[in-house]
Amino acid sequence: MLDALKNLTLAQWGFLSQIVLTFITLLGILTSMWLSIKALREVQTDRKLRQRPFLAFQRGGHKVQIEFKVAGKSVPGINPRYVATVVPDMPPKAETVRLKQETTKDGRLHVHFYSHLKNYGLGPAISTAVTWIPFEIWVGSDQFSIDEKKLAEPIYGKSMNRLPAASSHILPGEESQLTRLPTFIVLDYEKKIKRVDGILEIACNDVFAQRQLSYQVFHIFTDYTDQSPHLIVTFSDLVDSQDRKHLENAT
Repeated sequence: MLDALKNLTLAQWGFLSQIVLTFITLLGILTSMWLSIKALREVQTDRKLRQRPFLAFQRGGHKVQIEFKVAGKSVPGINPRYVATVVPDMPPKAETVRLKQETTKDGRLHVHFYSHLKNYGLGPAISTAVTWIPFEIWVGSDQFSIDEKKLAEPIYGKSMNRLPAASSHILPGEESQLTRLPTFIVLDYEKKIKRVDGILEIACNDVFAQRQLSYQVFHIFTDYTDQSPHLIVTFSDLVDSQDRKHLENAT
């Protein structure tokens, strides 16, 4: 091959150099395009991170005032006809568990909302909703595990235990609250539940309409027999999924 190169004429050398220069130029253009695309993606990623919300409940226990209300087969925010199919054996005069309501001096109805759901991220959280996922329930002194089959039942499932925050749009550094109790507590008309452990799924959209999720361990303790009946709702560790193994580690 070296001998062949030695025998090339000046014109042939010129033609070969043009081919080499063209290849080098094309390589430079491709490299420049790759670097530009990479830089653009980094800018877009950085922009998304700067606009990403991160929601979590402030850790600790909250005393939640409750009352017992004869309201038929109903759960706030859920179609009563559907609720009736979930608890067909519920007596007509049974008392469900509700957040305590009071009438103020000026005649307005005041509901005792609870929790401190804070946006620790840099972007606004939009359409925020919280889903209670129970894994362990104490009825009296007996402890029951809520397995996947049990979680498929409506009273424990996600659809009936998902509730919006108030407000559902949370700016960076601001807080929201919860306006009702999970369904498995609301429909505890026999007042047998003593404790519930599980994980909260906290969901929202960012400004790019991307779904953002965070998970946090919760514990609920009931005191139905007190003169002022109440719950103690405790928000605990943040975890990286809704897997029950995190609950075991947290407790």
